[in-house]
Amino acid sequence: MREYILKAVAQPPKFLLAPFVPAIINLGVQFPALFMGIGLAEMNPLGFIASILGVHGFLIFAGQKEPHLSTMLQAYGRTYMKTTNLYAEKGNKFAP
Repeated sequence: MREYILKAVAQPPKFLLAPFVPAIINLGVQFPALFMGIGLAEMNPLGFIASILGVHGFLIFAGQKEPHLSTMLQAYGRTYMKTTNLYAEKGNKFAP
């Protein structure tokens, strides 16, 4: 059991050499834009493909510098939620 935990921490998930979550977000945003641009405006898909590859290359570079980029984005999403404070104080309090 301990080996699985160490492997998950030491080797974060990747998608085509980029951190998993930013790579999926990139593809999830740019592929619909590509198909809408082709279908609605009859745009050339080469610009979209170059953009997808350029952003993915940037994500690969950012993933080399910070391999836990996906985990950092997930943690930021969980801590950015609005909380209710029991006492009138400035800032977010996560414990009562």
